[in-house]
Amino acid sequence: MVEEEQGRSIRRKELLVSQSIPGRRQLDFQDWPEVLADIERLQEAGYLRTGNWELSQMLEHLGEGLRTAVRGTDHRGAWIIRKLIGPILLRRILRQRRMAAGVKVPDWWLPGPSHDESVAVDQFHSEIKSFEEMTGSAHPHPLLGAMTKKQWRDLALIHAAHHLSFLSPIR
Repeated sequence: MVEEEQGRSIRRKELLVSQSIPGRRQLDFQDWPEVLADIERLQEAGYLRTGNWELSQMLEHLGEGLRTAVRGTDHRGAWIIRKLIGPILLRRILRQRRMAAGVKVPDWWLPGPSHDESVAVDQFHSEIKSFEEMTGSAHPHPLLGAMTKKQWRDLALIHAAHHLSFLSPIR
């Protein structure tokens, strides 16, 4: 693994993933109103994409994480990932408040094609509401393992900052 402090890069299986992507914003959301304000700003101003996904695709992907916390999923990573590697990765993500760019996620977690942004925003609002109204324990993450509701919320906020950082408002 190769790492540099500024312009950080990670080499994994011959794949070079850059942590500093030109035009990518630095975001660190602390609560849902910050996330929703950024989404509204992107919708109103329009945006330039630095990554592969449109806003509607990002919101579908982020919403799937919230749905997984609330309802669970049939998808699961290998036992060794969920029980040994996942908790280590989770602690690192929560401590650093960022996720690596370019990490390949399982196909079942990829969003579909771009679709109506207004519908995606409304659906995401609904997913946040369901998550916040959840009582009892959150379901385990399919790759990171068991998590508290607070850990899920923090992860979801970091995840939202990660993806939305690839979109820059035009005005």
